[in-house]
Amino acid sequence: MKILTKIFLFSFVASAALAANTSKVDLKELQKQIASLQAQVNELKAFSANNNNAKVQKQIDELQDRIDENELNAALSKVKMGLDFTVGSASVHGKMNGVKSNNENKWATEVHLNLNAQINDRTKFTGRLAMAKYWGNIGNKTFIEDYEGGRNPQGNSVVYLDRAYIDYDIIPNVFVATIGRQPGTDGPGSNLRNNSVRMSTYPAMLVNAMGDALVLTYKPQSLKDYNAAFRAGYVRSYQGSEIDTEGGRNLLGAQKGKDSNLYLLMAEGELPLGDFGKNLFILSYIHGDKYSLPIDINVPNRRLKILDDTYNLGNNDLFNLHFESSNTFGSPFSWFVSASYYRGSKGIDNSEKMKADIASNLNIIATTGQTLEKVIPGSQAAAQATIAGIQNQIIESGAVSWNNKDAWAIHIGARYDFTKAFNLGFEFFHGSKYWFALSRPSINDPLDFRNTRGNVYDIYAIWRLDLNQYLRFAYTHIDYHYANSSIPMGGTYRVNDKANIFSLFYNVRF
Repeated sequence: MKILTKIFLFSFVASAALAANTSKVDLKELQKQIASLQAQVNELKAFSANNNNAKVQKQIDELQDRIDENELNAALSKVKMGLDFTVGSASVHGKMNGVKSNNENKWATEVHLNLNAQINDRTKFTGRLAMAKYWGNIGNKTFIEDYEGGRNPQGNSVVYLDRAYIDYDIIPNVFVATIGRQPGTDGPGSNLRNNSVRMSTYPAMLVNAMGDALVLTYKPQSLKDYNAAFRAGYVRSYQGSEIDTEGGRNLLGAQKGKDSNLYLLMAEGELPLGDFGKNLFILSYIHGDKYSLPIDINVPNRRLKILDDTYNLGNNDLFNLHFESSNTFGSPFSWFVSASYYRGSKGIDNSEKMKADIASNLNIIATTGQTLEKVIPGSQAAAQATIAGIQNQIIESGAVSWNNKDAWAIHIGARYDFTKAFNLGFEFFHGSKYWFALSRPSINDPLDFRNTRGNVYDIYAIWRLDLNQYLRFAYTHIDYHYANSSIPMGGTYRVNDKANIFSLFYNVRF
């Protein structure tokens, strides 16, 4: 009778635990319940083994099933979710190459699903899924690169992995390894305008795009009061792979030398400035080794590929110094300054290989159903001469040459919080003639102003509706002084292009 009473009580406890899980359960309490049930099951197993009682064994099996379900609920309860939702409209008026253009009333939506889980005392997971799209846009057939997917509303409603990484405490609170898709978007320099806390480890002027890496962070205890951290990282910015005729991946292809690597060094902390207020100082450096890009060039006005391969273009170095101050001297005034220096080095000369590829591709076209005379009108000799002309024109024009030039940029921003509800801010950006940034467009920055070779002026007003939501109206004016912004190759030339953006966005976070 005693054992049956125990079984009844055990079943009652398990049922209560299971019912509790239909609503949100405290994780620690759930773990206690599991431990208690497991101990009771072990006791029953011992009793059953000694007495060969089939009824007791059946009750044990039922309890074990309930424990398994509780363990699953406990695992799921570790993941905390949050949502960042932005919707709004922008109108762009500009002049490009002397031609005026107007693109009015472009509505867009961006959604971030944030995931966090404290796996155990030393391991933490952070993730974010992202989707951005213009209203009514059904997508396009162009390839949206991995570091841009889910951020550029020119795409469609596909959800991309914006970040997914594990933080593992090798030495708790001292030495941390971070591996996976890094928090590389919306970093310091974005906070004031986006009305957010620090969203990324890295300054937006250093990198504002998605990337996969292994980063080691050292936090010396002697500098704990200054929140000091030193980081070193290894990033794969491009990793080619052959595609076989079956559509599968073949790692045995001719990919040697077509991978790009980035090496990161970074130091950050809070400077001891007394009553000056809370601040953040970041000094960072990235070295790009064998910057690789897929290059696709067609014969003008014809669907004939004359260059279609991945080429190593050169090496580059990027230095960034970022400083920001929140509520300076206890006032409602916050500001930041971020300055970068870019150095491109040729490193690799692919001109001869490109010339050979152009000739090879044109001849392949000729031998697979078309003659050179059909591809390029004229006699055979004239066609061959035209091929040579195309080769030289592409190479000599610099269209596929690496910009082995030095450049610099500066970004300054400030915001004054008149009340808790109303904030007014201003930002200025300047990029020099050959400036290139590891940055991509987003719903908040559709023209990717951090890649401007010229000046950007931005003024915005934020109206906080409550703790979770706000409205932002902004006017952005861009003066492009040099062409080919956002492109680290092909040279540049003087232009007098302009763009004006009027935008109104609504954001809610919960």
